[in-house]
Order: sequence, then C-alpha cells, then structure tokens
Amino acid sequence: MDARTQPMNAPENFGLETGYWRYCPLGPFTLVDAVDHVTRAIAWCHEHQQPRLLLDLTRICGFPVPTLIDRFWMAQDWAQASGSTVTAAMVAHAHYIDPNKFGVRAARDAGLQCDVFTLHEDAIAWLTART
Repeated sequence: MDARTQPMNAPENFGLETGYWRYCPLGPFTLVDAVDHVTRAIAWCHEHQQPRLLLDLTRICGFPVPTLIDRFWMAQDWAQASGSTVTAAMVAHAHYIDPNKFGVRAARDAGLQCDVFTLHEDAIAWLTART
C-alpha cells in the first residue's frame, strides 16, 4: 500500500486487495488511539459502500491486553461505524484474542459481522466467503 494506491480520505496503511480492503495500522498506540484508527477504517468502508475489510492488527503495540469492558466498548464503536454494512475479519496476536471471543460476540450483537484470527490466511478465507 503506497501513496499511489491510497484512496482519498482513507486512513494511512489502507488499500485495496482482491475482493476486500485491508487496513494495517503500524506502531505504538494507546488502546483508545488503536480503537479510533480501526473505527475510522470501518467507517470509511461503510461510507464508500465497501462491504469487506481485513484488519491486520499484528503490527500495533503499546497497550495491555484489553479488558472485557474495553472489548465491549470497542465492539460498540466498531459496530456503529459499520452501519451493519461492513464485514470485518481481524488478525491479531493470540494474546490479544479473548478465548471466548467476547468482543466478536459483542460486535455481532451490535450489528457488525466479524471474526478474529491469528492467521492471515484464515481471516482472508473467512472474509472472502462472505457475500
């Protein structure tokens, strides 16, 4: 993803792949900043009627593992930004993923079709199988 393929008004490190958009934030963030960056990427997809988004969260750092309350609030933000029109597959390091996928369940309950994976290949397969 370079400047030539960067869509207007899209977050940095955001680009088109075959059949989906990919967002890969990079660097240290606070949890609030990380959630905000992901929210903006989801909102961009909703606003531009782009239904599939791969969120590669493997290159962010700087904050502790989110609590259940943190997961609930990020799920609410992301679901609202999606307008129930975006399907999101997330890739994250295993220690950031709740074993019961609480955040995924909370997001789905709020209207965001999503799932989280440790492997890019699994996330892409899941995402591209969605219509």
